[in-house]
Amino acid sequence: MRLLLSVMMILGAAAPAVAQLPPPSAELNAAFEAARAASPTSPRLEAEQREWLHYRTLDEYGYGTDGDDERTLDLNRRAQRDRALQDVTVASPDALGACIGPALKGCSSRAAGWLSSPDGDRLFWQLQDGFTDENGITGGFMLLSGGETGPVRPRAWAFEGWRYEAPTLLMVEGQMYVAVAGRMAGTGNGNADALFRWSPGAAEPLVQVDNWSWRDQLAERLPTGLEVWKGVDYRYGDGEVWAWTKLWQPNDGNCCPSGGEAMLSFEIRDNALVLGGVNVNEPLLEAAMTVPAEVFAWMGRKMMCDHWQGEEGYDADRRARIAAAVRDLRCEAEPADRAALKVKYADNPMLTALIARAAGPPDN
Repeated sequence: MRLLLSVMMILGAAAPAVAQLPPPSAELNAAFEAARAASPTSPRLEAEQREWLHYRTLDEYGYGTDGDDERTLDLNRRAQRDRALQDVTVASPDALGACIGPALKGCSSRAAGWLSSPDGDRLFWQLQDGFTDENGITGGFMLLSGGETGPVRPRAWAFEGWRYEAPTLLMVEGQMYVAVAGRMAGTGNGNADALFRWSPGAAEPLVQVDNWSWRDQLAERLPTGLEVWKGVDYRYGDGEVWAWTKLWQPNDGNCCPSGGEAMLSFEIRDNALVLGGVNVNEPLLEAAMTVPAEVFAWMGRKMMCDHWQGEEGYDADRRARIAAAVRDLRCEAEPADRAALKVKYADNPMLTALIARAAGPPDN
């Protein structure tokens, strides 16, 4: 016990001190409460605020206390926007061809329509394109309810995505849900999708479903070395929610995932998507199951030869290790073995194309 305490004291003394930042200002807290009270997507705003506070504490990405004023300003803008949208009334569904509300500058209505419940209830929608001074080109959507010929009013909306698509109606265990697909701007191409539980006639007919927290469990469900770097593609149908995504390996470029793909299935519980099945399709495993063993073995050998022949022999031990690996892999015979495989499988276009891709561009 004494030894353990001594080690803990040493480690504690060696650990870098964590900066103690002052708590968020009263103005920032008030701005957040006002934005949350006005937002139709308050669960998402709460999650965003928790993330923002996390990075503020770490003092990363330019956050820290230096970002408090900008965050306060952004939350105040959202509260003002959402309060204004709560007061909007549209004379009739026929007016949805023109952009409604003050959220976007240069706003145009790209599409509009409605969803119908089995009982004949209608939920009207409008997609918007425009811009804001803060974020530049931006998209948005609005979901509205009301009489078929009388006035309608907004019930839910979002303007965080670059572009949104027409809503989809989903029925799960007798409950209706409305899904709106959307994407963020930038190379990350993150999800701006929104999902709502729809209960016509209720005091709060649209309740946001948490479709983001499931990512916290995804990393531990994927094979080691595979990650999801961008947004996923949600799919809805036949009472199910699932998603498809490419997979990245640590050395991949952002543009070019090489880790295969994954299919993710979800359940909806307590107004949240819960990650169910994770089905991974790994390219090498797929090749091992479908390609002749000698071709697959050559592919692995070619990859290792390229690796070792591209290594730098910076000292005698390293040069000896490289030479041994090249000798054991018989790298000098690899081109001849490749040529033999091309001849053997000349009548199989799929295999000859695969061999050509694995071989890479011809040497100059």
